[in-house]
Amino acid sequence: MNDSVNTNVNDRYSTFTAPRGGVMTKEVGVITGELELCTGAEADGELTLRVRYAGAAEWYTLDGGPHRLYDPRDHEVVHDVVVGLLHRDHP
Repeated sequence: MNDSVNTNVNDRYSTFTAPRGGVMTKEVGVITGELELCTGAEADGELTLRVRYAGAAEWYTLDGGPHRLYDPRDHEVVHDVVVGLLHRDHP
């Protein structure tokens, strides 16, 4: 668990409702409800994906990865795609 996220001007944040079944994290397993996603992209393309309960202090790493962008300039688009995938309804 990471109580703080290194604030980076490249970080992107979005609030969303977890799909049925929740979102799998490395640290605590599945979390559900109103969540916040933080994505960060480094100059070398390394992408970090973290979630927390909306308004909470603790951040959790999304399961999977490591994640790397081909071009760090794609970060904003990838963030929007990840939010869309996490927010969608699942059968």
